Amino acid sequence: MTVLHLARTPNGIEGLRLPLNSHKVFVPLRDIMRLEGQRNYTLFVLRNGQKILVSKTIGFYEELLPPNFIRVNRGCIINTAYLDFSLGEHFRLKDGYEIPVSRRKIKQLEALRDVA
Repeated sequence: MTVLHLARTPNGIEGLRLPLNSHKVFVPLRDIMRLEGQRNYTLFVLRNGQKILVSKTIGFYEELLPPNFIRVNRGCIINTAYLDFSLGEHFRLKDGYEIPVSRRKIKQLEALRDVA
């Protein structure tokens, strides 16, 4: 069984150690744009375009990630640092990806955007 938790490098960068093939890679939290739930898997989408598929549910990571990561609907968690602007019930990330947002989360995200 793999135990995952937040890790910190000697120079203070927080991140996750994610399994990739037969080894683990350290992914800084600042590089994670979004997480997409895919049944019993989670797809990590990084700012460099890399995608890492991990065999844990998105709910597992929701509990693990800091408050700047928000679950915007049943299948997606975003890093609010990459939030660009709103399109009604959708939000666009800085890479152009559009995400439908649940009605309960729209006001929370708009408030974050207005503060930034």
